[in-house]
Amino acid sequence: MAVKGMFYVFAEVSDLARSKKFYGETLGWKLNTDEKDVAGFAFGNAYLVIHATGNKTPPAGRSLYVEIQVDDVNAEYERLKGLGVEASDPSDQHWGERNFSFRDPDGHMWFYGQSMHGHS
Repeated sequence: MAVKGMFYVFAEVSDLARSKKFYGETLGWKLNTDEKDVAGFAFGNAYLVIHATGNKTPPAGRSLYVEIQVDDVNAEYERLKGLGVEASDPSDQHWGERNFSFRDPDGHMWFYGQSMHGHS
């Protein structure tokens, strides 16, 4: 198994503009992704993706998850399934990533992913 480290943290936010100001201006993280409902910030060798929930109420439930970067998503999927871990089928995302999710024994969601751009 080749886990490379943290790929990114994903969090839902109720007010995208407020959160962009917080991460970009207050914390001083670098805004790299800037779309209608999504913003991404680089900080050190890590990355944060925030996504608007579409309403002003605080997100509930699965509002934050962590994605781990691996070198072979399909192999990791097969390995975890072989160990009895329930996981979603790997899928290609429109932003250039292939990933799948799984839960720990307490129901916390994790993702394993890899870039489909040929670099890590």
